[in-house]
Amino acid sequence: MEENEKRIELDDGMRFIGTKEIAKLMGCSVPVARQIMRRKDFPLIMCGKNLRVMKSEFIKWASERRV
Repeated sequence: MEENEKRIELDDGMRFIGTKEIAKLMGCSVPVARQIMRRKDFPLIMCGKNLRVMKSEFIKWASERRV
């Protein structure tokens, strides 16, 4: 595997997404996305006042809640 490919893999794993992206992925409004992100079981990362989540952690969290 080339060095550039390794770098891309690492970058994809560490991608952070915010409330707008969460709302789009979940098909809900931004205020509802904020409420979801404030749940105790949500893998939230605060960057000042900004709510962020690692994309891989969000996918894991969401997949565990499917019925």
